[in-house]
Amino acid sequence: MNASVLIVGESEFSERLCEQVRGLAAMTSWQAESAAAAFKLLESETPDIIMLQANVSSNWEFCRTLKQQRHLMWCYCILLDERLCPDEHTSTEILLRQTGLTTTAIETGADAYLWLPKIAESTSAASAEHLNRLLQAHIRAATRRNQAYRELSQANDLLSAIALVDPLTQLGNRRAFDWEMPRQIQVTREQNHPLSLLVLDIDFFKQVNDAHGHLVGDQVLRMFAERLRHHMRFYETPFRYGGEEFVVILQNTSFEEAEQVAERLRRLIDNAPFVVSQRLDLSLTVSIGAATLDIGDDSKGEDLIRRADSNLLKAKNTGRNRVIIS
Repeated sequence: MNASVLIVGESEFSERLCEQVRGLAAMTSWQAESAAAAFKLLESETPDIIMLQANVSSNWEFCRTLKQQRHLMWCYCILLDERLCPDEHTSTEILLRQTGLTTTAIETGADAYLWLPKIAESTSAASAEHLNRLLQAHIRAATRRNQAYRELSQANDLLSAIALVDPLTQLGNRRAFDWEMPRQIQVTREQNHPLSLLVLDIDFFKQVNDAHGHLVGDQVLRMFAERLRHHMRFYETPFRYGGEEFVVILQNTSFEEAEQVAERLRRLIDNAPFVVSQRLDLSLTVSIGAATLDIGDDSKGEDLIRRADSNLLKAKNTGRNRVIIS
């Protein structure tokens, strides 16, 4: 079975379990004699299945705490009870006991509660096989569920990535920017670093579409994004904000440094034509509005965006192909 297992309990319990359950010893497994040791191990490993010795009281709270943690709640937890019922108990009393313990285990967060008494010499081979098959069935169920969880997580990750990427330019889109901006502001304020923002707009872009068609316009946008991407440092993050407008988050960048970056990007666009085809070269310019985060700005970045956008408007109204920053 392709699964990993963490066994939490006394060493004798772990050893006996590996001997008793067919195939368990061959699986990737870890053993922890206490809940504290198990939590320490979970800092670096994430098993598919966790088997807990039920007669250790701390393991019940361990199970409850584990299921409250989002990144671990999908682990399949099985509480295993090795205790024998007293001989004087009737069948009805045994049934009620096991029903009550199973209910409590499920309420605690366990996925299963199994009565797996120690195999004694008096235990028939058939009984031992039934117990083994029961645990094997739960392991297979856990493996199937965890496989489905992984596939669903991968699909969700892919869909999330698609939802945050502009399909034309392959830059982060407006949604990605709206998610990243508050995060960067929080980090900036926690670390007491400066943060700046650039808003770029391709000058007279409508004329490109009108004169050459939207396919050429799309090609220009792709080339513009590619030029930005190849000239960004690791702490400069570009996004397509909408249409021919782009934004760049400048981490750990002061007012003066932001002005230098903006001017570098302006020259980058102005100095080299966009070669769309052998017959078509387009000389384009860009207007840039920039702003640096102030202490009184809101946590979502709306004040910062508003100032940068206002500066962009000033740049366009005063001749274009220039940088305005405040």
